[in-house]
Amino acid sequence: MKTIALFGAAALAVMAAGAQAAPTISWAGGTGTTAPGTTVFQDFDGYAAGASIGADAFAYGAATNTGARPAFGSTGNFAAVLGGGNYTVNFGPTNLFSFVLGSLDTYNTLTLFLADNSSISYAGGQMIGDHAFSSGNQAIATSNGVVTFNANGGPKIVGAAFKSSQNSFEFDNLAVAAAGVPEPSTWAMMIIGFGAVAGVMRRRRAVTAHA
Repeated sequence: MKTIALFGAAALAVMAAGAQAAPTISWAGGTGTTAPGTTVFQDFDGYAAGASIGADAFAYGAATNTGARPAFGSTGNFAAVLGGGNYTVNFGPTNLFSFVLGSLDTYNTLTLFLADNSSISYAGGQMIGDHAFSSGNQAIATSNGVVTFNANGGPKIVGAAFKSSQNSFEFDNLAVAAAGVPEPSTWAMMIIGFGAVAGVMRRRRAVTAHA
């Protein structure tokens, strides 16, 4: 009995650890502003409209017959993954990953890569926390908005893969926690510091050469 109880306790501990490791999901339908505390690192505006960003994945500047702009918060270019396509992005370990989602479809899939080398996938409505949505609707708040994943004390998020089995999976403004991103003033101080160090090194070399 004691052995069985120990095995049961161990199993519960493993299940609890697994539950804790899964990121929590926040869904804000009808909005276009990524989560507080995050900074957008990819808005796809650095690509020419129509450029390939992955296997059957493109940066579009306007709605096409294979991609519709997310209804909220998307300006400039946006991304669309076509049927059978894939767009993968990697970034530094972060507690928060947030992006603008457009016209969510049941056949869209998002996979998050975690710092412990595991991954977790969300299909269709799972991506927005199993909230009810109108699949493929290009205008309403139940299918268009901002989704945010919070590592919640578990392994940090280090990347994501956007996939779709049919046309299309549309998204924009990928963002991660801003911690660790130098502010402009910080960059200025770093540059001044590097300049001061370089000046000292030059003066030391000059003195040595004169001697």
